[in-house]
Amino acid sequence: MCKPISNAAFKTFVADMTPEKQQEVVSRQLRVLPQMIMDEVAGPNKPKVIKFLESRLKQVRLMQSSLIANGKVV
Repeated sequence: MCKPISNAAFKTFVADMTPEKQQEVVSRQLRVLPQMIMDEVAGPNKPKVIKFLESRLKQVRLMQSSLIANGKVV
């Protein structure tokens, strides 16, 4: 796995998208990240990777709640 972008850079990247694309990216991340975390836990244990994926999932959940609060959910 290549070095991923930081949560702040990811948030900025998504914020520059249209509301429809933002919702698409957030919902995709909410589907994919839990599976990625389970795969990492089941495989060779890499605590840094697991910690990063968990922090990204937390960030995406916050982004989802922000989209809902601002009425941008399609």
